[in-house]
Amino acid sequence: MNLKQIWVTVCFLGGVAVSGYAQDIHASDVPAVVKNTLNKAYPNATDIDWEKKGVNYEVSFDIGRVDHKMLIAPTGKVRSQQRDIARSTLPASITSHVKANYPKARIDDVERIESDGKISYKVDIDGTPDKTLWYSANGKLIKSIND
Repeated sequence: MNLKQIWVTVCFLGGVAVSGYAQDIHASDVPAVVKNTLNKAYPNATDIDWEKKGVNYEVSFDIGRVDHKMLIAPTGKVRSQQRDIARSTLPASITSHVKANYPKARIDDVERIESDGKISYKVDIDGTPDKTLWYSANGKLIKSIND
């Protein structure tokens, strides 16, 4: 096999692996108990999109102009929720950490995540390089990834 054939094979297998993990699905293919969980928690949800993630269902939707996501088990149990929040509502300890450690960066997107009863924050910053930072509710840096 030449280099081009190897590259095409690797890309194909990578695509198969990714599509097997997260796959867009039609609302009619989502179990009623899962849809009911969304409808009960957010009856005014709009722009609803479903994906299958492993055995769970991830739903992306809007409430007003705010993006939300929920990961729901096939039983209807909510595994996690996340929503965009305004930079101004980010805990001061996180804002201070970003300013102190990335003084030339700009906070871009902020998400509040609730999983297993614990709150965390995902903060995207524009800088050199761009980064995604995860913080605990008390402002402790959990993880940092260069984008």
